[in-house]
Amino acid sequence: MTELRALLSKGLRPGVYRWRSDLSIDQVRRDVTAAGWNFVLLDTTGVHDKPGFLDVCATAFHLPRWFGRNWDALADSLSDRSTGERELVLWEGWRELLDHDHDAVGTALQIFAEDANESGRLRVFLREAKDVPDLVSEVPVV
Repeated sequence: MTELRALLSKGLRPGVYRWRSDLSIDQVRRDVTAAGWNFVLLDTTGVHDKPGFLDVCATAFHLPRWFGRNWDALADSLSDRSTGERELVLWEGWRELLDHDHDAVGTALQIFAEDANESGRLRVFLREAKDVPDLVSEVPVV
């Protein structure tokens, strides 16, 4: 059993976490699904603003076509899509987005944390960057 699968099997609490790992995305997907969880890859590499972030979210989370591309719509759509099943979101490229649009990352983190607390199913992993900016310094590490 891999370290990630063991972590998920122990019943990781819903929330947003920083995660130090060199596992490939394919290996993460395999481990997450083998643990019986849903997996979402949120890859914002190359995204530099809120509209680009929301476009990536629409695709990654399979949001409905009527998704309004604003923060309230994202929060509502995430809660509407809750199936009750545990889900791990691997957010790649968050650091690059943060360099260009600090507010977008801050708001996204708030929305993810609120959904995790309300739904009880969402765990968001921010793959650890080489530096830890202030915005995420308080985010717990798993």
